Amino acid sequence: MESNKIGIGNTPLFKIGETGIYSKLEYYNRFRSIKDRAAFFMIDYALKSGELRSDQTIIEASSGNTGIAIAGISSILNLKNEIVIPESAPDATKKLLSSFGSRVVTTPGNSTENSINYVEDMIQKYPEKYYRLSQHANIMNSNAHYYGTGPEINEKLEHIDNIVVGVGTGGTITGLARYFKEKYNINVTGVLPAEGSRIVGLRNPFKSNHRVLLDTYKSLIDNFVTVSEDDAYEGVRQLKAKYNLLCWPFVGC
Repeated sequence: MESNKIGIGNTPLFKIGETGIYSKLEYYNRFRSIKDRAAFFMIDYALKSGELRSDQTIIEASSGNTGIAIAGISSILNLKNEIVIPESAPDATKKLLSSFGSRVVTTPGNSTENSINYVEDMIQKYPEKYYRLSQHANIMNSNAHYYGTGPEINEKLEHIDNIVVGVGTGGTITGLARYFKEKYNINVTGVLPAEGSRIVGLRNPFKSNHRVLLDTYKSLIDNFVTVSEDDAYEGVRQLKAKYNLLCWPFVGC
């Protein structure tokens, strides 16, 4: 199955006034986030390669959007799945996951670290029952943007000097960095949450042991900047007031 046949990919570029800045509107994806791309690539490859059997249950730790994407795609493909999220996740997220038929497991605290540890424990105990996508280490997470998002952007724009990407698992930024560094002398910047800030969609992977993709391709990223929660929300307000663009706080960064 191709991703565009289930409404994933080919999202529009939005020109932000006369700034010369464009934003990729990933909420046009089927399940409303850029994580749809990675989830589809990981699941599709796992099925085609035979790594994932139809009788197994996909298990993955997520703070929200990846879990929603996995749940939604699994519902289309009739795959069993178990999404492990922090107990602090919004009730709306838990209800949405359940509505797709997913089994939802919550772990203590507001970090996905405990959720990842739970998944690792389940894989060790029940290796035949579960299949883990391992989004932080799965090259298909990065490939979704190397083969999808990057070419889509390149097709629409004649010249690109800079790419600025919010950092979570590292899939988006490493995929785009790999793609564009092959074509242009381009600057790639990763956006991280400032110390003490909780910005939905961003995390600082350098404070985690789960950052295989970033460690592998870190040399392709020119610099990282940190943004506070207040500045992120101020960016959201300005984008709405000036350009009537509604977006998540990490876009406001």
